Amino acid sequence: MNQELNDLAEAIIAYQKKYDKTDGEMAFGSRISVEKYHAIKSGELEPTSDEQSSLKSLIATKPN
Repeated sequence: MNQELNDLAEAIIAYQKKYDKTDGEMAFGSRISVEKYHAIKSGELEPTSDEQSSLKSLIATKPN
């Protein structure tokens, strides 16, 4: 996994911990399947540019 993707995975995990979000909530919020979200988060799968943008957008916002 390259550094940018590693940074994204770490940012996702930090966001989940900070806002107490489940993987399902994160996948739903980013419009990615839970299976694909798990693979991206664990570094098993490289996200498409759209998926990467969606995840970055999600973690850049504070949940309601």
